[in-house]
Amino acid sequence: MVTAAWSFKTNFKVKMNYHAHIYWHNSEERQRAMEVRNDLHENGYALGRVWDRPIGPHPLPMYQVMYDNSTKSNIESYLANSNLNILLHEDIGIDHLRDHTEGARWIGPPQELNLEFLRRFNQSNL
Repeated sequence: MVTAAWSFKTNFKVKMNYHAHIYWHNSEERQRAMEVRNDLHENGYALGRVWDRPIGPHPLPMYQVMYDNSTKSNIESYLANSNLNILLHEDIGIDHLRDHTEGARWIGPPQELNLEFLRRFNQSNL
């Protein structure tokens, strides 16, 4: 896993950002995901909206957590013990397809993302 990124334009070290997408398959997993969400909120993590349906490239209901190098080890250790299905990925900010594939790891079984959505999203942001 990359812990730092180099700017493509200026060649200086920048802070790497990360996202974790916490998924659920059923009401029991959703309840556990919301407990994890409450813990994350209480510890000051930035949280995205709760989606109770698949959205964008994500095949299951989910929410997103944003973090950086300074909290990466702590949050990923915590999430690894949650017994949930979680996509962890880098956020380099310019290539969402790359972030969700080459820059991604899974806690639990990998899910099939809608990569065509990410290709179209990248194209629309050129």
